[in-house]
Amino acid sequence: MRKWAAKHPVLSSALFAILGGVVVLFVDMLLGRTLDTAIVNAVFWMLFFWGSSYFAQKRTRKTKARLDEHGQSLMFLRYPDSRPGSLSGVWQMGVATSSQGRIDFQPAVYEDLVPSGRSRALTGLHSTRSQPRKADRRDNKQAVPLGFQVVTFDSDGGPIEIAASPDTLQKIQEAVESAPQ
Repeated sequence: MRKWAAKHPVLSSALFAILGGVVVLFVDMLLGRTLDTAIVNAVFWMLFFWGSSYFAQKRTRKTKARLDEHGQSLMFLRYPDSRPGSLSGVWQMGVATSSQGRIDFQPAVYEDLVPSGRSRALTGLHSTRSQPRKADRRDNKQAVPLGFQVVTFDSDGGPIEIAASPDTLQKIQEAVESAPQ
């Protein structure tokens, strides 16, 4: 369903809006509102749902295109073996530039990807040969988007987990595996 929605962003936004409008209309009728009030309310919410969905998808596509233009990718990084309560155990969003056996990670905030903090070079990466897992609800609580996958690597600084889209993870794994041993 997500793949179809990604290929048809306008249509999927419209279907989302129509579904939302039908739900609003149904709830308004159950609450005893008049038909004309319920229809106006449903139309308003349909426009709101469509606009929210459409512009969020547009912003995501625009950000991805801008990063692809510079050979970069959006990813999330965390250190799973950090001390309890440490900020290193929390997913950190950033921009990754992968090269042979190395990932340069620049922490960033918001969808505008404003740099925050100093850049980190992740070197000495070795795949743990574990299959990528889907980001679950614990990951999503920390802003990892739905559909992202998580993979674990050993690095010079200890084990790290990287969450990214399946395409980005594939690029990262190819860069790590192409490193001279």
